[in-house]
Amino acid sequence: MISGTEEQLRQEAAGWFARMRGPGAEAARAEFDQWRAAPDRQAAYDRLQARYEESAILAQSGLAALRVRSTPARRRPPPAVWWTAAAAAGVVIAAGALTLRPWSSTIAPASQRYASGPNEIRTVSIAPGVTAVLDANTVLSASTGERARLVLERGRARIDTAHPLDVRTEQTTFHADQAAFDLRREGDRVEVAALRGAVQANAGSNLLRRARTRIEPGQRLVLRGARTIVSGSAPARDRDWPTGLLFFDETPLDQVLAEANRYGAQKIRLSDPKLRSLRVNGALKVTDHQGLARALAAALGLNVDSGPGGDLVLTRAAA
Repeated sequence: MISGTEEQLRQEAAGWFARMRGPGAEAARAEFDQWRAAPDRQAAYDRLQARYEESAILAQSGLAALRVRSTPARRRPPPAVWWTAAAAAGVVIAAGALTLRPWSSTIAPASQRYASGPNEIRTVSIAPGVTAVLDANTVLSASTGERARLVLERGRARIDTAHPLDVRTEQTTFHADQAAFDLRREGDRVEVAALRGAVQANAGSNLLRRARTRIEPGQRLVLRGARTIVSGSAPARDRDWPTGLLFFDETPLDQVLAEANRYGAQKIRLSDPKLRSLRVNGALKVTDHQGLARALAAALGLNVDSGPGGDLVLTRAAA
């Protein structure tokens, strides 16, 4: 059983792990060195870093991190603090047709509109201390001045800010300061998940009267039109999307492929609809379609065939 002190230490280590891999790492170096001066803090940080590196190795090996069940089973999820640390890390890895840009992007002008393509994860610096990672097919507008103001038109963005800023969608404005969070918009559905620091959701109507308006790290708020549909813990598997590395827990195969097929022109298909219900667990690089198809096929006892237009098709192995 983990004591309150140990859990607090793990949370602090996770916050620093994320922060020291973001765009403001050098500015926070002195504060970080002061925090980790105590031996127990340094040890907690080292354990977290070792676990992250171990997970990255497993993800690249494909099969080492993959386990498949033919029927669903309940499993105890990993500690939420680990997912937060892995997710907020500013690691960007090139894979397949995916285009990735480094954190050191050009500073935006006073008013700018950013768009990412269907095969692209793009990183932009909105203003000093304010960075956004755009997922595929995302459009974000930004205006800067004394306070940055962003408008998410569609898609998903990871926003990391060292200063106060506002992010607006059609129904709601989100306020953040010294925080990192994900914001996703699909039509009238808006989702915000806090990774570091808190995010405040404000609306001009009664939209959030009964909802959690302050989203703490590890929490999310999902809105659809004029009502709240989810308020609670954020899914762990979504928190490391800027790296292309996602974590699956008893996830149906068709959902894994749907996530992977958001990136790149090459798609992974199934030859038999009955394969959709096979369950997948583990860390997988969904942006590496060739590697993902081979890993899934080997673990599930399937074959990988070539399909129309260069697509990959998972088929049942011959008896």
